[in-house]
Amino acid sequence: GPHVRVPLTQFVKMIPEGFPIRQYPDICHIAGAQFALNFLSHVWAFTHQRQAVAPSPEFMDSIVRQRANGSTPTIGVGAYSEGVGDDWNKAVWSGVAFQPYRSVKNIVADYARYFFGADLEESAAGLIFGLEQNWIGDPAENKEITKTFALAQKLEKDGKDVLAKSWRLQALVKRAYNDVYQQRRYVCGLESVAGAMSALQRTWSADHRLDEARKSLERDCVDKKMSSYKKRVLELASAINKTLGAEVLQTQDKMLNIQLIDEPVSDVPFLLDQVKSIKKLKSDDDKDKAIAKLTGWTDPGKDGFYAALASVPQSPNLVLPVSLESDPARYINPTISGDRYHSSHWISSQRSVFELYDSSVVVRFEGLKSSAKYKLRVGWGGGSGEVQLSANKKSILQKYMSATSSTKEYSVPQSETKGGTLELECQQKPGVGGSGRSCYISEMWLTVESEESVIV
Repeated sequence: GPHVRVPLTQFVKMIPEGFPIRQYPDICHIAGAQFALNFLSHVWAFTHQRQAVAPSPEFMDSIVRQRANGSTPTIGVGAYSEGVGDDWNKAVWSGVAFQPYRSVKNIVADYARYFFGADLEESAAGLIFGLEQNWIGDPAENKEITKTFALAQKLEKDGKDVLAKSWRLQALVKRAYNDVYQQRRYVCGLESVAGAMSALQRTWSADHRLDEARKSLERDCVDKKMSSYKKRVLELASAINKTLGAEVLQTQDKMLNIQLIDEPVSDVPFLLDQVKSIKKLKSDDDKDKAIAKLTGWTDPGKDGFYAALASVPQSPNLVLPVSLESDPARYINPTISGDRYHSSHWISSQRSVFELYDSSVVVRFEGLKSSAKYKLRVGWGGGSGEVQLSANKKSILQKYMSATSSTKEYSVPQSETKGGTLELECQQKPGVGGSGRSCYISEMWLTVESEESVIV
């Protein structure tokens, strides 16, 4: 089950023959969970937090086939759930475990036909698979969201009578409406931020730049069409409460995520607060310095490197030791933390990667100048326990220290960078129990301190 130190695939090899093992998987949470969704965007994390209607047929199918009989000798599954909002995931676990020779596509089609009728089978099954695709990758670039929304609207039209009575269909259609609503909010927010950053970097006076940036950030992102989407989300949430009961669908979020529907999904609130604060400074020189610091947050300088480790798509600097498919419970690969928005920081500073138990968070920078002396700045994201940071498995940059939420700087030995590659590894003390989560890191900056002769 969740938070077990030893992976199931290893655990079954440790138990003497004759002892039956029953799985207890968490299939109802999208983050901070046994099977957190792979590199989930902050857009979905901030607007849903841990519990949501999140059909994941392909992800669940992959997990079951790795952990069911044939790969691990178990005697069944009693899923950990918080309500019935993971109904479709239960169907996949049950179907694949019972009849592994069947495809997940076939199992989902059966589910759709049984609950929604033969006439709606194809569209409903497509909606279930589509909702899974909606939450993969960058929401701003994800074209599946529009396609999935079209399927949901078709089901509304073709299955009007079924929709009026079926909480299952109501929940799926509601998700599709919310997804397209959040995508449009996010895209608008990105445009507002881009406009503000562009204005702040112009050669105008400080006050003029701040005023133009504020105009961009105060842009209204919700038009009539988006308002209609939000209205439909609220209507379907109300319908679910009548046909089933909100507390039955999601016992840990009886508001069905609607309290988060307008949660910030971009850096607009943070930047707006910063712009207003800078405007209050007395001298133009102070304003110019504050603007430069704000706009240069991700700038590592000439020949430097910056990495937002919890970014989506995945940061190219973050190393995954094994494929995501082979490590669904993240015993080896790092995973992402951060499902609450705070206007006091950039979003990149609010989300972190972390590791479990005796694994590591590994970050690799390539293309370093052999003649440069580098300095490393790390945005630590908190957590518990004691962590150590090393370079290329040789130099200890940080001996075991208590987890912190601060930013720290480290001098990197030139002997570790002269070869052009630097691999940084964070580990907690081996053998630690509990939840096993540690090495929370949000961002890294690798900057050039000076140019020196290469140390041989």
